[in-house]
Amino acid sequence: MDLKDFTSFEKLIAPSVVKVMYWIGIVGICLAGLGAMATAFTMFGGGFLQFIMAIIGTAVGLLFWRVVCELYIVAFGMFERLGAIRDSLARGIPPR
Repeated sequence: MDLKDFTSFEKLIAPSVVKVMYWIGIVGICLAGLGAMATAFTMFGGGFLQFIMAIIGTAVGLLFWRVVCELYIVAFGMFERLGAIRDSLARGIPPR
């Protein structure tokens, strides 16, 4: 990427940032899930239920985080695809 692409917003850096944030979020959700599971071992009575809920909550959190990040990637992908269509129409080539 050269400076012209960077200053004209023709090439977006946000998809790369979203991918990095995705992995940071995955690590955070897994650590929170492990913490909740560890806390469940110290509880008397409801510890087993809390352990099961920690597993379910971690799985739901991971799924939700994936969907959120995919929505951002799709939005940026549409921007790039529309730019390619604009460029092909400017050259007189019909989009495929």
